[in-house]
Amino acid sequence: MDVQEAVAESTPGASAEDNGDAKRDGQRKFTMGPNDSLEGKLVFDGSVHVDGRAEGEFKVTGNLDVAQGATARISIEAANVTVKGQVEGSVTVRDKLTLGKNARLSGDIVVRRLQIDDGASLNGHVRMGDIEQHGSGG
Repeated sequence: MDVQEAVAESTPGASAEDNGDAKRDGQRKFTMGPNDSLEGKLVFDGSVHVDGRAEGEFKVTGNLDVAQGATARISIEAANVTVKGQVEGSVTVRDKLTLGKNARLSGDIVVRRLQIDDGASLNGHVRMGDIEQHGSGG
């Protein structure tokens, strides 16, 4: 009972700046539904869930999830990426890339950690290790 009350009380009225973005765990989350499509460049301070069709370039500070049935022809840069659908493009992940059992990924990836479930497919070059770009002395 106390937990539900705390959750209800911690949800302040949405401001005009929120534009419908849901907040979860103190972080903004942008969710695309199965009938949504997005073309272009998305730079987002938070996490993104793709459950439709996306084309272009996604740079997010949080996590990016591509749901089963979703198709994405995008270049991705995110903290953690989970793919359960189809992705075509380069993927740069600051921490962990997870490919679910039905995932199809075509493109080169740069990642710190990689998890590939049985049944997933990955076509491209993989570079693993610390991807943080520290000042490279010229």
